[in-house]
Amino acid sequence: MIYTYDILLNWTKGERLKEFYEWTLEDDLEHIKKMPIIRIRESLLKDLLTSKVKIDKSFLSKIKYKSESYFHNEIDVIDYAFIVTTEKKSLALELDDEGNVMYKSSLLIDEEEEILEIGEDLVVMDIPYEVISKTNNISYLTRKEEEERRFLTKEIKKIKQNKEKSKLNYLYKEFFIDDVESFNDKLTILEKEISKDYNSFHHKLYNLLKLTTIKKK
Repeated sequence: MIYTYDILLNWTKGERLKEFYEWTLEDDLEHIKKMPIIRIRESLLKDLLTSKVKIDKSFLSKIKYKSESYFHNEIDVIDYAFIVTTEKKSLALELDDEGNVMYKSSLLIDEEEEILEIGEDLVVMDIPYEVISKTNNISYLTRKEEEERRFLTKEIKKIKQNKEKSKLNYLYKEFFIDDVESFNDKLTILEKEISKDYNSFHHKLYNLLKLTTIKKK
């Protein structure tokens, strides 16, 4: 079996995959000593990225105890983990003892490029699996964009609940020309814009709201 060595992973569970440029020091980063590489079909990779997948248990013996990580200056053996790759993308996976994909991680760009090169010389392996459920809402926003949308929704909700008329008037005048008198009408227009696909409006409104939340010293 072919391995990659000395790489960094950012495990995610129950959420969309974080690309390398979105990683932060607060993430669940793990320094991997070694991990096997397996080339798969594009169809499997697509399912791994968009669905909840269970790998057949017959495959588990091929990867059992073959991955290791560094943990407090010691070597920690990972039960079931490996890296899948196609000609276009690589992805690290950690499974439970039933074959369910529990954690996924993208790779740093230089480490992924190296794995893609290795994968070119590998034979595609047919891994038996089943799709447990499809992910209906796949986010194509960056991590920062998602954070901004959550912040906007939270802040507008506060304005609505607290009836902050002056704050709403200020925000409305910054973005809209039409003169609307009603508090509810202004709020509805603002909420409608926020509900649209992410664009420059969201980022500008986010920056403006951030300024209004800064406490005066």
